[in-house]
Amino acid sequence: MRAVHVNAYGPPEVLEPGEAAAPTAGTGEVVIDVEYAGVNFAEVMFRRGQFEIGVPHVPGLEAAGTVREVGAEVTGLAPGQRVAALTLAGGGYAERVVAPAALTVPLDDSVPSDLGAAFPCNVTVALGLLRDAARLQDGESVLVTGPAGGVGTAAAQIARRMGASAVYGVTSSADKAAYASDFGYDHVFTYDDLVGQVAERTGGTGVDVLLDAVGGPVRGEAMDLLALFGRHIVFGDAAREDADFTGVGLWSSSRSVGGYNLGAMVGARPDLARRRLLEAAGLVSEGAVRIDVTAFPLAEAVKAHELLETRRSTGKYVLSTR
Repeated sequence: MRAVHVNAYGPPEVLEPGEAAAPTAGTGEVVIDVEYAGVNFAEVMFRRGQFEIGVPHVPGLEAAGTVREVGAEVTGLAPGQRVAALTLAGGGYAERVVAPAALTVPLDDSVPSDLGAAFPCNVTVALGLLRDAARLQDGESVLVTGPAGGVGTAAAQIARRMGASAVYGVTSSADKAAYASDFGYDHVFTYDDLVGQVAERTGGTGVDVLLDAVGGPVRGEAMDLLALFGRHIVFGDAAREDADFTGVGLWSSSRSVGGYNLGAMVGARPDLARRRLLEAAGLVSEGAVRIDVTAFPLAEAVKAHELLETRRSTGKYVLSTR
C-alpha cells in the first residue's frame, strides 16, 4: 500500500512517499481503508525530532474512511462502515491504518470523509482543553494562540457554547486575524505589546484562560496576561521556545499553569477520551462546530507540513489517498 514515511528527523523534505506493509487488526482494533488523513502540528514536532518517537515511522494521528477488518472483541463496528478514528500510534498517512476500536466512531451520512478526518484531533483537543484542563466557567474570558488553526477555530466556537464572556486570539498577521474572526473571536491581537492590548480590552483585569500551543513570548508573558485565578494551559511548543515558572511565582500571583496532551489522556483515561471524541463527532455532525478543510494529495504531505511549520496555514489540512 502507499504510505508516507519519515526515515530521519528533519525538515519537511524528510517526508518520503513509498510503500508499506498493510496492517492487520489485533484484538480490540479495526483496519480502516483511509480516504483522508488529518495533518496536525504534533506531526510536525514529531518529524522535527522534538519528541523522538522513533524512525522510520508513518505519521498520522487521525483518519477517516471505511472499516475493512475488525479484530477480536470489537463490537458496534463492521466492515464497510464509514468511520473516523484517532490513530495516535501513527500510520494515518497511508492507504490503510489500524486504530483502536474504542477511538473509532461512526460517521454520520451528513459528514463527508474529508471533514471526518478533520475533527478527531482538533475538536477533541479543543473540548479537552476547555472542559477538562481549563475547566472554563460561564462568563469567563479566553485567549487562544494559533486562533486560525484547527484547534483555534474549534476552541472559539466551543468556548462560545460554554458561555465564555469574550474569546480573544493572538496571531502573527492581519490576514490570519481576519480569518480567525469569522469563527467567533471578539478580537484577534498581534504579538506587539500583547500585554497592553489585553489589558485595554479587559479593563486591566486580564483573561481567565490562556490556551497556549505556541510558546515563545506569549509563554513568557503569561502571568501578565491572566486575571486573578487565571489558568495558563500549555498544549504545544510550535515556537520551540519554552518558559520557566516557579512555585513561588504562581503562589504570589494566585495564577496557575497546567498542561493538556491528548495522548496522555488516552493512556490514563481512555473512557474520557472516547467521550470527548464522541462529543466532537456530534458537534461536527450537528454543524455546531464549523471546520474549514483544505485537502492535498497524499504525495503532497511535504507541502502541507511546510505551510504548517512556517505558520502560513489556516483552518485544517487533510491528505487524500484518492
